[in-house]
Amino acid sequence: MTERPSDPETGPDETNRTTADVGRLVAVGIGPGHPEGMTVRAQEALKAVDHIVGYETYIDLLPKSLVDAAESVYATGMGSEVERTESAVDRALDGASVALVGSGDPNVYALGGLVLEVLESRDVAPAAVDFEVVPGVPAAQSSAARLGAPLVNDAVTISLSDHLTTREEIESRLRAVAPEDFAIAIYNPWSPNRAAIFQQACEILLEHRAPDTPVGIVHGAGRADEQTRLLTLGELPEMGDAAVLDMTATIVVGTEETRIWGDRMITPRGYERKYDY
Repeated sequence: MTERPSDPETGPDETNRTTADVGRLVAVGIGPGHPEGMTVRAQEALKAVDHIVGYETYIDLLPKSLVDAAESVYATGMGSEVERTESAVDRALDGASVALVGSGDPNVYALGGLVLEVLESRDVAPAAVDFEVVPGVPAAQSSAARLGAPLVNDAVTISLSDHLTTREEIESRLRAVAPEDFAIAIYNPWSPNRAAIFQQACEILLEHRAPDTPVGIVHGAGRADEQTRLLTLGELPEMGDAAVLDMTATIVVGTEETRIWGDRMITPRGYERKYDY
């Protein structure tokens, strides 16, 4: 059963709750998007709840058996993150067991933090809800696995989405990390509305890194439409209109030591400086 979005009702007064009233809310990361990419713990968590709440695309990625077993499934579209988080919170405050699902990991550009913010904003006592985060494989790691071994040394992640972060903040963060020899995983890299941010990111990176720096793009890691592309940083600015690059893609920019071996990226960890092999 799939419910259509509706305005969540305010739950009863949390201050009058007893231990028996305490609901359970689990933020579950389902990983890259295929059943084999979900952790055993994530599958167990979804089997144990009565309600599943999530973005429509993520609900569609769940094994049918898990969806069919749920008492209620509440799916919303893009841009309804607060609505579905509040729905999950309301259900838990009503004493239900609820899973709020998302791709990757709940603590990586996802809703794990928003759950706690919503509870805090309502002056809910921390003990009023049994809350847990069930981690999943983040997109950076899923993509890195497809590319070889580009993130085995110090690395950072930056999102180019300006939905919740200003363009000025994104530019500042890029300028802070580009001169350092981090591998960089870039989330939400391109859409028609963010073409200017993407081009600016390329310009900033090229100010500090050689044009022949290896770059990998993974579109839809672990999903049916997965695509992988190896290129150089100098070629990256021309990729804006390429099918492989959209908001489901992850870009991995290598370090000055990253190299291409066959169809794999390698970022040395430093063993070669201490050991003979």
